[in-house]
Amino acid sequence: MNYTHLFLFAVGLFGILIHNFMKMDDLNRKQNGDFKFAQYIKIERFSIALSICLVIVCVMVSHEIKQLEQVGNWLGLAFLAIGYMAQSIVVKFSGRAEKYLNEKS
Repeated sequence: MNYTHLFLFAVGLFGILIHNFMKMDDLNRKQNGDFKFAQYIKIERFSIALSICLVIVCVMVSHEIKQLEQVGNWLGLAFLAIGYMAQSIVVKFSGRAEKYLNEKS
């Protein structure tokens, strides 16, 4: 199957959406149904934006990585996973970088 950049981007966005829905569901259960969407977006907006940027970069370089041709029909699923994991990965690495900089100072 030939995947277009737009399709890969859309699948990556769905991965980000799934990740956020799972987090919202967890928070809603912890707060006994008193989840506040606006507050969640206010807190998570930058990590969501970083996740979108990561998906965009992955789409841009997808044609440059020869190993992706071997993935074939699984490329859409790979971009879903990239979108899903992007938020956790970005937050984890930014937290590590901040911790490292605080130790240096």
